[in-house]
Amino acid sequence: METAFQILVGGLLLILIAICLVSFAILVAGALWMYGDAQRRGMDAAVWVILLVIGTVLGTVVGFVIVLVIYLVVRENHPIGGGYPVAYGGYPPYPPPAVPAACPVCGNPMTWYPQYSRWYCHSCGQYR
Repeated sequence: METAFQILVGGLLLILIAICLVSFAILVAGALWMYGDAQRRGMDAAVWVILLVIGTVLGTVVGFVIVLVIYLVVRENHPIGGGYPVAYGGYPPYPPPAVPAACPVCGNPMTWYPQYSRWYCHSCGQYR
């Protein structure tokens, strides 16, 4: 016959196991969502999942929440598809011409730099 103490310990052990399983399921679901979302946004998905797991192991629920909040803040700067946000200005307003432009000052060919959305003349040393 079981004593009241054995029943109490058995019940508490069952509750503890249930809490661990639910926590593990939440961690796996959060890691899968974060990995997929980070990949769609062109971020390093594996690093974010590793940070989430380490934060959860070291800080339990608080670590999970902290890493998740940091991810949600950082991901706002990474639109889906991995491009730059429109306000960043990294995209040229129009595609550059297929034929290299000639410098209006010296007449030498110029080079298109998409990060600046401008042509550069190596002879004159200036953007045009």
